[in-house]
Amino acid sequence: MAAKKKVIKKVKRKVSKKKPTRKKVAKRSPVKKRKVSRRQKTAPRKRLPIVLKNIITFAVLFILSLVLYSATMGNAYSDIFYFLSIIFGFVLLAFIIVLFVVLILRLARK
Repeated sequence: MAAKKKVIKKVKRKVSKKKPTRKKVAKRSPVKKRKVSRRQKTAPRKRLPIVLKNIITFAVLFILSLVLYSATMGNAYSDIFYFLSIIFGFVLLAFIIVLFVVLILRLARK
């Protein structure tokens, strides 16, 4: 018996020309802008008490960490309190600089 070969027929499809379609433009409703609350500026008269409060807070923390550093006997605790005293000291120094800037700005306004 002879084996039959499968014959694949090629079918040509007719390509129809597409008519150009117009895009429909959807009407947009007006966009409402949201009001973003900006950071409120602090009044110049209120800056000085805020800076003084922060200076007092970090001065107390700095002195407390120095006292605890000298009072502790353990090596790990003394290292932690020494590190904290350095951090609080730098923050205290930064607030002292801010205090000078606020005072200079206050004198320049007058």
